[in-house]
Amino acid sequence: MKRIILLLMICLLLPQLAFAAQGEVLIRHVPIPADPPYQGEVRLLRRESAQVVQTLLHSKVMNRVVAAIQKKEQKSWPQGKEGAAESRRYTEELVLAYETVRERAKERQQGGERDRYLQLMIEFVSDPERSYVALYAPALSREGDRLVLHKMELLKKLPLSRHYIRKNMQLIIQDSFQVEADEAGELLQTAGDR
Repeated sequence: MKRIILLLMICLLLPQLAFAAQGEVLIRHVPIPADPPYQGEVRLLRRESAQVVQTLLHSKVMNRVVAAIQKKEQKSWPQGKEGAAESRRYTEELVLAYETVRERAKERQQGGERDRYLQLMIEFVSDPERSYVALYAPALSREGDRLVLHKMELLKKLPLSRHYIRKNMQLIIQDSFQVEADEAGELLQTAGDR
């Protein structure tokens, strides 16, 4: 019996150990939106030399969540503004990632699974050498208002301009953590400090 309990504990800790092995440090996190019902969580991370704004989405209404992201992107990056082309590429890939997780969920439901939540993970990553958006199909579980990331499958890695990535990271922090632009910049800087 002790052996089984030990094996279960190891299995539960392995995903967290794998992320810790990547040199990942959680700076701050917040459920989104600010009030229930929560649709996910935004995390500010430092991963080795990279600053990461990670959005975990866990929602029964993922189509509305994706539409809200698209609307914010259109407002922040109107046609003609520097970064607008990158924003369009990102939202196009976001829709494709959403369609992928939605189709997979339909297949699981046909197999008898009753969970109606869709899960998607978005990472804006910036380090001294590169900047990109990564879209993942994650395996998440909920513990209270927190989400636990167990594993992730990369769906798309989209290299984009440093200007777009850095500015969008700041905008996401402002919106999610409900802070002013200067505080969002300071938080982002904190994720880069060693």
